[in-house]
Amino acid sequence: MGIVGVSADEDASHSAPEPKGLDARRTRILDAFEICIQRAGFHRTTMQDVAKEAGMSAGNLYRYFRSKEALVSGVIGRDRERFSADFREVAQSEDVMGSFIALGRRHFTETPRARCIQFMEIWAEASRNPIVADMCSAVDREINDYMIAIIDAAKASGQIPASVDSVATITVLSAMGDGFFTRRALEPDFDVWEGFRLLVNVMDALLSGKVELDRPLSDTTNSLGAAPASEGKSDVRS
Repeated sequence: MGIVGVSADEDASHSAPEPKGLDARRTRILDAFEICIQRAGFHRTTMQDVAKEAGMSAGNLYRYFRSKEALVSGVIGRDRERFSADFREVAQSEDVMGSFIALGRRHFTETPRARCIQFMEIWAEASRNPIVADMCSAVDREINDYMIAIIDAAKASGQIPASVDSVATITVLSAMGDGFFTRRALEPDFDVWEGFRLLVNVMDALLSGKVELDRPLSDTTNSLGAAPASEGKSDVRS
């Protein structure tokens, strides 16, 4: 499903000015919705629950959001604003891969476990609700495009080999990122730092060309356990 943006309270340096008026009320409602689904799950959460958590009447809540799908749209929309700025900054950095790893470190190690549970609740709803599925698919495509642009920028700057398949690499990394958040949601004692270390090592192998993503499945199954053909290629972190 892709990576969801880091929330503002996880990094003070990326926090926006305190919203006022209408924006402040919408923010309060979206915060309340996130708390509710983290606590009780998407399906058990009602609009009345969200209104109570936000400190307003249900009738007032409906003035801003007509349904839980509208609330999901609001949550995804504000996450999209946060991560788009981060990804653009990485792609324009002089040290693209260093900035990419730093962003990943903040994202994977500092995101609270409750947010990981929230992601899973929304992903699960997407599996049976076409409206939520369309919203998640749209943001996934946007995230993938940003990350492919980052890999392309790293290739253009000479930090990784030009032969690296950007699309295939991001397909693998996105799946691993989703698994990382799933493990965090399911395992309260999941070691985020060890998990992130392993994730970076796999990314290094992919971007150094040590993993050949263009091999057909038959060739891959016939050579499982064999020594890497590209042994000795440069490390992307060097």
